[in-house]
Amino acid sequence: MIGSSTRSRLFELRRDRSAARHSAELLDRKREVLLREIARRERLRRELRAVVAAAYAEARLRLGIARVELGMNGVEAAALAQPARQPIERRDISVMGVRIPQLSTNIAPYRAFYGAAATTESLDEAGAAFTALVPHLVALAQEEIAVARLVVAMRKTTKLVNALQKIVLPRIEANIRAIVDGIEEDERDEGVRRLVGRVGVAERV
Repeated sequence: MIGSSTRSRLFELRRDRSAARHSAELLDRKREVLLREIARRERLRRELRAVVAAAYAEARLRLGIARVELGMNGVEAAALAQPARQPIERRDISVMGVRIPQLSTNIAPYRAFYGAAATTESLDEAGAAFTALVPHLVALAQEEIAVARLVVAMRKTTKLVNALQKIVLPRIEANIRAIVDGIEEDERDEGVRRLVGRVGVAERV
């Protein structure tokens, strides 16, 4: 006869199946949210890349003109005269459990600290162009990090969903079927034994 321990095991398996199904549903919803967030940030990243590429090309052009007018040594000497800019500030936010950095920087308008007598207007324009480029670079760096982290999280979530749906749940279902089949077979055997017992009693009477 199937004992109470087997029925207890069946109860545990059914409970595990319910928990696994619930976990798979939650993870699947998380994956959908991550995919939407990746798509949104990917669009923003492409836009920022285009902005940065255009601004960088313009700044390089102006720097090239300054190098022609002042020479490489003159440009490098002027660059050494410029003070360090303010550092980039960071705080983290959470998107479905994924830590996403929020980067910000407060860049003041470009101001030349080198002597005006030894420089040209093109160098000032190059400095201003590169200064204006910094906020775009910071924003792009933020989205690059965000997309990379979200993609990693999405892949891990997908692996967990697949493991639950294709390995864990089928294994639990197979164990449940095996126990149920055993219980049903035992009940049939018990029914036959009782029937045989009743027939034997009737024959003796």
